[in-house]
Amino acid sequence: MNFPCPATQSRHGRTYKRLQSSLKHRHSTGGRMVLRKVFPAMFTLPKEAPACSRNGTLYLLRCIFLMGVRRPPARFFVAYCLWSFALNLCSTFYQPIGFLTGYISHLSEFSPGEFLTSLQVAFNAWSCSTKVLIVWALVKHFDDANNILDEMDRRLTQPSERLRVHQAVSQSNRIFFIFMTVYMVYATNTFLTAILMGRPPYQNYYPYLDWRSSSWQLGLQSGLEYFTMAGACFQDVCVDCYPVNFVLVLRAHMSIFADRLRQLGSDPEESPEQRYEQLIQCIQDHKTILRFVNCLRPVISGTIFVQFLVVGLVLGFTLINIVLFANLGSAIAALSFMAAVLLETTPFCILCNYLTDDCYNLADALFESNWIDGEQRYKKTLMYFLQKLQQPITFMAMNVFPISVGTNISVTKFSFSVFTLVKQMNIAEQLAKGEGEAD
Repeated sequence: MNFPCPATQSRHGRTYKRLQSSLKHRHSTGGRMVLRKVFPAMFTLPKEAPACSRNGTLYLLRCIFLMGVRRPPARFFVAYCLWSFALNLCSTFYQPIGFLTGYISHLSEFSPGEFLTSLQVAFNAWSCSTKVLIVWALVKHFDDANNILDEMDRRLTQPSERLRVHQAVSQSNRIFFIFMTVYMVYATNTFLTAILMGRPPYQNYYPYLDWRSSSWQLGLQSGLEYFTMAGACFQDVCVDCYPVNFVLVLRAHMSIFADRLRQLGSDPEESPEQRYEQLIQCIQDHKTILRFVNCLRPVISGTIFVQFLVVGLVLGFTLINIVLFANLGSAIAALSFMAAVLLETTPFCILCNYLTDDCYNLADALFESNWIDGEQRYKKTLMYFLQKLQQPITFMAMNVFPISVGTNISVTKFSFSVFTLVKQMNIAEQLAKGEGEAD
């Protein structure tokens, strides 16, 4: 028997590895090209391309349109109105009522784990419906904010500035799809777990439907609950992710603005009048940033306030369910739900802290500019502008809570208080004992 020499084996092995690597690269490149064609705003454009900051909310606003809260298009007026009626009737209006009616009608039939699974989602569903109504009433603010972003884009002249905006746009859209994935994984996970257990996911009340009587009614109710919850998760992604999408693009513009402030007075060929005009233009840029923030402030204030009110309670019920009652499938669903709840406030609270730091960086950048050799008028205007820059941009939740990481930690810690209270009062043991006696 003839054996190939080691050199031949090594050469063939290297050739095979190169071929395998090439195939993998082609496969990944092909998938990436398809994804780029379907979702082009997820990818960073070259710096030569004109800046379009409003693309950072491209998929967000398309999904808000699919929520049925925009003006119906003339071409699809009837279809859009029917879709809006079906989605909002099921997810926005009836779902909170269905949870409450289900508790009243069949409370004795819930196991402790099923009751907590339903209760944790019920509180979040009520908050989601409220946030959807707030966005529905104030959705015009999103269009106004994008128009202001267009004004900011017109001030971008350097390729490096445009590249920063392109990077913020692609990052914003990728984060939106991460939100969508996490929320939809929860809805699907809960649905599949419930089907395997032979029960509807949340046991909502639907007139003339009794899932215990036949398998087709069980399937129908489970399908209705999944459609309702998937619709609610779809809405929740939009009302929770919009602050992140807008503020990510804003931070890119503030970083560019800081560099612009730092370059003030650095051109020795500028006349004093030209230098003063550059300073006035920067003051106008800062006013544009403040207009953008004030445009979004009413929407953010309402939706984040609602979420702050319920996040601790919802996480507390979820912890109790995971630790004391959930089996493996329910625990996985509950953990995905917990991740979705934490996504509702945590990323934006982190961005608010970064935004405060960005404001202080603006003041530092202006102070670092070449202002010492300026004329008296230039110095007086600069000092007044410096005082304005030292006032950080902050968001408040209905003028009650500052939106920040500290507030988010405080409301999240309330979940541990709920868990401790339930443990100390032996409520979990009483629920388990009641279930055993019922059996």
